[in-house]
Amino acid sequence: PTLRNLEPLSVVQKLGGSVTLRCSARPAQAQISWRLNGRELGGGGEEAELGLLLQPGALIIPSLSNSTVGRYQCIASTSAGARASVPANVTAAKLRDFEPDDQQEIEVDEGNTAVIECHLPESQPKAQVRYSVKQEWLETSKGNYLIMPSGNLQIANATQEDEGPYKCAAYNPVTQEVKTSSSTDRLRIRRSTSEAARIIYPPASRSMTVRKGHRLVLECVASGTPTPQVTWAKNGRNLQPQNNTRFLLSNLLIDAVGESDSGTYACHAHNGMGSPGTATVLYDVQVIEAPKVRVELQQQDPVWGDTVKFTCQVQGNPTPTVMWLHNAQPLSPSSHHRVSSQTLRVLNVGPQDDGVYQCMAENWVGGAQAAARLLTGPSAPSRPGRLPLIRPMSPDKVLRELIPARPVVPSADVLVDCSEILGKISPAEAPVILSQPRTGTADYYELIWEPRHDGGAPVLEYIIKYRKAGDSLGEWTIKNISGFENKLTLARLQPASLYEVEMAAKNCAGLGQPAMMTFRTGKVLCCIVGRKSPGGTVERPRQVAPPRLSPPEAPDRPTVTTASETSAYVTWIPRGNRGFPIQCFRVEYKKLRKEGGGGGSEWEVAEDNIAPSRLSVQIKGLDKGTSYKFRVLAVNVLGASPPSAPSKAYTVMGSSQTNLRPVDGPYITYAEAINETTIILKWTYSPVNNTPIYGFYIYYRPTDSDNDSDYKRDVVDGDRYWHAITGLQPETAYDIKMQCYNEGGVSEYGNVVILETKGRFKGITYKHTTPETSSHPPETGGPVPRPSDLPYLIVGVVVLGALVFIIVAFIPFCLWRAWAKQKQTSDMCFPPVATPLPSCQYTMVPLQGMALVGHCPLDSRLTPGHAVYAPKGEYTANGKHHCLPGLHQVSMMF
Repeated sequence: PTLRNLEPLSVVQKLGGSVTLRCSARPAQAQISWRLNGRELGGGGEEAELGLLLQPGALIIPSLSNSTVGRYQCIASTSAGARASVPANVTAAKLRDFEPDDQQEIEVDEGNTAVIECHLPESQPKAQVRYSVKQEWLETSKGNYLIMPSGNLQIANATQEDEGPYKCAAYNPVTQEVKTSSSTDRLRIRRSTSEAARIIYPPASRSMTVRKGHRLVLECVASGTPTPQVTWAKNGRNLQPQNNTRFLLSNLLIDAVGESDSGTYACHAHNGMGSPGTATVLYDVQVIEAPKVRVELQQQDPVWGDTVKFTCQVQGNPTPTVMWLHNAQPLSPSSHHRVSSQTLRVLNVGPQDDGVYQCMAENWVGGAQAAARLLTGPSAPSRPGRLPLIRPMSPDKVLRELIPARPVVPSADVLVDCSEILGKISPAEAPVILSQPRTGTADYYELIWEPRHDGGAPVLEYIIKYRKAGDSLGEWTIKNISGFENKLTLARLQPASLYEVEMAAKNCAGLGQPAMMTFRTGKVLCCIVGRKSPGGTVERPRQVAPPRLSPPEAPDRPTVTTASETSAYVTWIPRGNRGFPIQCFRVEYKKLRKEGGGGGSEWEVAEDNIAPSRLSVQIKGLDKGTSYKFRVLAVNVLGASPPSAPSKAYTVMGSSQTNLRPVDGPYITYAEAINETTIILKWTYSPVNNTPIYGFYIYYRPTDSDNDSDYKRDVVDGDRYWHAITGLQPETAYDIKMQCYNEGGVSEYGNVVILETKGRFKGITYKHTTPETSSHPPETGGPVPRPSDLPYLIVGVVVLGALVFIIVAFIPFCLWRAWAKQKQTSDMCFPPVATPLPSCQYTMVPLQGMALVGHCPLDSRLTPGHAVYAPKGEYTANGKHHCLPGLHQVSMMF
């Protein structure tokens, strides 16, 4: 058995408000006690004086006062020892007044970005900022008014219309107090012909800290005429938009920062005016994180009189402070205990030293602890059956203790005899997956989870399945992990791809409910290098114009898990916000019809105005026995994103009973081979007793095969009634049959269809694109060649080729005859005819025995422009008509 505590969390509450701190432990006989600022509660009636209520698994403060704020700890104790939680801070909410400040006159060049600073007062928790703009209070960004995380207001592309007074206010979300600044800033827009670039915010270089996994926003606003161009660099290297690095106007945004994002960032602004021409401001960024702790006991088989050594590996920034505890009591350096931040030595151990040893680390970001149990004996031979080594405790925020219930041998797996477990047991609950849905790595993913209720029997192993999601689902990769583990690295993944994971805990009662999630791998990082031109200079890549502002991208396909009999958890992963922060999410659902055909009801809003920090929501009030699909939309100031792809069909069970398996299978009503590798199917399905289904299985194999293992299977969602089977062999007959399925099992097979794919034509490629994501079947209209059409095709090609050859050969012949006739006419001093007639028509001209050889005698006083032949053989010179004897009309046309 194990001892696992759900540790209390820090809380900020207003004075007079109620606070509930929760702490749960197993086994059931574990005793829960509490400490306030290091003092034990529950022994001398102090909790009654303070007005505290101690309940099983919880401590309640009905009315918070100055005497009840402080650090609370939960202590879980058994006969094997005790363990303390990380302290939870209970803090009183407050909001101070604004400091007196003078009115500021802010000038900015027209078309540039203006900045209105708001120096928020001290607040617990951090105050939210609001701005008075044109007699209206803005709580979120709107139009060209951007409220930044720092509390500043940025006005993009400022114009004369933006001139006027601005005032900010602070809002405490716990006390719901609002306090307004005592001063008013006034914005003035000026028009300059030219001005050198200058950075108006921040006014000087500064240092910043950001928590690991959070978003970092570095503001940089420049002014000048013409409008300055702003670039960013980190540690001397230019930054480009990639992976989690983006630009919002001239500000730098980094989503989910990691340790590698620490460094010096430089903002450069230049517009080619003035000297030195470039303005620069620096940010020194440090990424901080809460501690992570791991404890190990070095000795394999300690006996009385030995010296044992515990090691504590601590990671965190700032450097955490470390405290050692024995059975939840702090240890100090002594002749018996040698204490340092990394090691604990216990000299001359005895039975009084048995128990749980903890290493607890804290910094101002958070805290963590891990533990190991020490069990000693008089000598090794006298206790041959005892447990020689207790496995180290995991470093997650779950209190654990391993108690040897029976002799076992050291192994990576848990050796449990299920026949010896007494009492009623049930399958373990689905584990809680702690990993973030996005990762910066391109080819692997760290899957971390936390166990839940084990159903009364130890978890033997975890069954983990994962595969690539998308239009065409891949095969499941299955891993079996020891029940002691809480981490697995999923390797050999594809970059920038969406994956889905299902994992379940297995104990002596069988496999429990699965936990499901989706995650997206990062992109492959690559460097953009300038290329050399023929002249030897380096050409930099062109800067791509920023995209037009638009709503966010659609979130990834959501996953659905069971929450209760009539509710479900919907979880999703957001995508890019296209420059403006996501303000909220909206979840929609659609009921699926129980009978075949149709797509069910229309989409309806299930939950709206979901905070952007939440990526999961519980949808309540679902109808029992009804199947649903869910989709998610992201909303920012520019509107709502397109909806995500719908989730898989989810059926509300309504009780622990499982639906009966479907009886009859689907009936294939239409099948057609649209090319040599693809067959289109359509079918209908009529359920018996309204039994819900999750989807359909399509099995197919070559007809000439007698081996059932040759069947391949495609899976189709339950609300779609068509499918394209792809990747088939040309001119091959296939047997095709179908089943439907739900959690109760699969139906009988429906009818069997035998269909042959089309033949392959050499030299001709027929393309057919199947819209896998569409809800409608693809159009199959249009003639498709058949193998029997081949002889007709050959004859047609031959005839067409002969006609083309004749036409091509006739054209040169006509041109040659026309050229020959023209040359003959020219030799007889006939002028060219001005107006052409139909091609290849000509008239032979009898010359009555006259032979015109050489040059004809013409009047030397005439120029070519004054000598023409008129119709009917009349010769015209200087406008006078003369007739040439015996010359008739000549027609030469091409």
